[in-house]
This record gives sequence, structure tokens and C-alpha cells, in this order.
Amino acid sequence: MKNIDQLYTETESMLSHIQNTPESDELLKQIEDFVSKRSELIQGIALPLSEEERKQMKLVLTWDQLIVKEMERLKQSIAAELQQVKRKRAMHTTYLNPYNNITIDGRYYDKRK
Repeated sequence: MKNIDQLYTETESMLSHIQNTPESDELLKQIEDFVSKRSELIQGIALPLSEEERKQMKLVLTWDQLIVKEMERLKQSIAAELQQVKRKRAMHTTYLNPYNNITIDGRYYDKRK
């Protein structure tokens, strides 16, 4: 199988796998494997391309844009999850020691004369 055909099938399967899939460690590992395999396949493509190969490459580029959008969605969900974990950790430490963040330099101003 030619590199373009492999790239076409890999991209198609990755797009179908990544669309509307919730974030997981397994999915992130599959994305890493896909990106490394894809870079090898792209470097192995020889020019000039036939008409059929050009059509496949146009579809691959279109799918690539969709994969990038899905990766952005995953990135945002991971960032939101990290923010939520940070908030939970801050609330937990505040609950365990509520007097930890008291400042010593507080002042009281008497407004009476």
C-alpha cells in the first residue's frame, strides 16, 4: 500500500474515532500514535502525485482541519478539568485550615473624634 493510501486510511479512521469522543488517557495515547505515524507517512510521500492521489490528499487536508477542531475541543475540556481540580484543591485546603490565609498586618481605624 502506498504512503498516500495509508495516510488516507489512517486519517479517515482517526477522524471517525476522535469525533464526539470524550477525553480519556487512551484517546490521548491514540492521538500521539497517530501523529507520529502520520509524520512518517508524510515524509515518505514522493512527488509528483497522480490525479487520484491529489483527490485523496485534498480529502486528507479537509479531514485534518476537522481533526484539529476536535483536538481543540479536547484541549478545552482538559483545561476545564484542570481548572476544576485546582478549585477543588484550593477549597479542600481552605476547609482543612481555614485560618491559614489570615494577614497579620490588618488595621482598625477609629473614625470617632
